[in-house]
Amino acid sequence: MTNFRAWIHACRPKTLVAAVAPIVLGGAVVSAYAGALGLWAEPFFLVILLSCLGFALCVQVACNFANDLGDSLRGADTIARIGPRRAVSAGDITPASMRRGIWIACAFALILGAPVALLSPWLLLAGLLAIACALAYTLGPFPLAYRGLGDVFVVGCFGVQATVLSAWAVCMPSPGDCGCNPPPMPWAPALLAGLGLGLLADNILVANNARDYETDLAVGKRTTVVRFGRGFARNLHGCNSLLGLACLGHVFGWAPMALMPLAIWQHLAFRKAAQPADFLPFLGRAAGLMLLATILCVTATCLGWVPAGSLWMR
Repeated sequence: MTNFRAWIHACRPKTLVAAVAPIVLGGAVVSAYAGALGLWAEPFFLVILLSCLGFALCVQVACNFANDLGDSLRGADTIARIGPRRAVSAGDITPASMRRGIWIACAFALILGAPVALLSPWLLLAGLLAIACALAYTLGPFPLAYRGLGDVFVVGCFGVQATVLSAWAVCMPSPGDCGCNPPPMPWAPALLAGLGLGLLADNILVANNARDYETDLAVGKRTTVVRFGRGFARNLHGCNSLLGLACLGHVFGWAPMALMPLAIWQHLAFRKAAQPADFLPFLGRAAGLMLLATILCVTATCLGWVPAGSLWMR
């Protein structure tokens, strides 16, 4: 594998939907619940959302690089592992080069996220915390993924935090004082939408950990699947799918709920998976469901389908 292809592969492009979806959803929540559908035409709104998006993508890449490096150093990625090729363990990228890649991704995250960080010191602090958590996922003295906290990390960081902070950022006053009043921050719908999206995102991790059960167990990587077994993973997959869509449906109406038959079909197929290779397709399927749900939520917002009965969450 060429060095360029190795770096692209190490970015894990299929997982990047987990970074894009909550940013877009945060903008949709504000548009739907702050009575500001015209925000999508405002330059400040677009600049802030693009800044959030650039930051989130870079943090996701840094997290993927750190995961590649951390699992290699701890022996979790071996020849016995079934799944996509891992750059460091396969020798495509050296550990030293991967460390540099992590810091470069973090530096780009800070640069691209600067317009948001300048809006409030709290947003700056939240961004630094997001980077710290991404690196601590498999690196450092207390790697979250090895302590059974990976699911909490995904729901919290790639669901609730990313959605809520994106919505909060676009509700901040613009530094140029263009005479426009910022929209009110819809906290309740942003939190619920972020939770729903985070639960859907967690199914990517559930499928990954169910696939790697044997190799994780051998090296003491105490994921929730290792702690409680593949039966727990099957039940968690179903709960994440149903509750995730239910949360999004409560915020955005019937549109995301239209995906429920697809979610049930995916889950029934997931329950039949037994061997590591059987779980491989479900990473892409979980990402696809997450992407479709986001598209339908944005569509419902733009077309005014968000029900008036949900406005109690203002």
